[in-house]
Amino acid sequence: MLKNLFISKVRIRVLNKYMEDINQAYHTRGLVRELGEEINAIRRELLNLKDAGLLTTSKDGNKIMYKIDKSYPIVLDLRSMFFKESDTGKLLYEKLNPVEGIKLVLLTEAFLKKKYENNNDIDILFIGTMKMRELSSAVRTLEKELERPIKYAAMKVEDFQFGKKKKDPILMNALQKDKIILIGRDSDLL
Repeated sequence: MLKNLFISKVRIRVLNKYMEDINQAYHTRGLVRELGEEINAIRRELLNLKDAGLLTTSKDGNKIMYKIDKSYPIVLDLRSMFFKESDTGKLLYEKLNPVEGIKLVLLTEAFLKKKYENNNDIDILFIGTMKMRELSSAVRTLEKELERPIKYAAMKVEDFQFGKKKKDPILMNALQKDKIILIGRDSDLL
């Protein structure tokens, strides 16, 4: 899908690299080494993305570092698109979409960064009227295929609303940090 939206395959690869971690900064030669593309193609795409307002620059010694401008209006939308097109995103969607009753699947910062910063961190938040056996089975399959444990919470919409009102620490942690909605819409979080 992305290759049909974006003309340049190099731009897709550069954007994908930035979308993996929107806090990371890269210099031209570093991206050339990581992506195995020609330096002029990388330089051209970095300048195009900077001109579009998506990247900002700073100096680090004699290197010009390019970093995502997180205030750019569509950064989170782009990140979500690139994640959903990744192998992991496609696998998650393939295994979770058939689970009956799921209204929303929220992937948390802990899942995206593959690390837990505190005891309130979970990987995935499920909201809906899922059958827990079916959901547990899908998560176990994902754990095997991703070769990592998955901490998750599942709740009905009314329990989610109540948890938000009571400022449940696990729920607040999942909602306030970086996240991607895999299934559902932003409005489902309101």
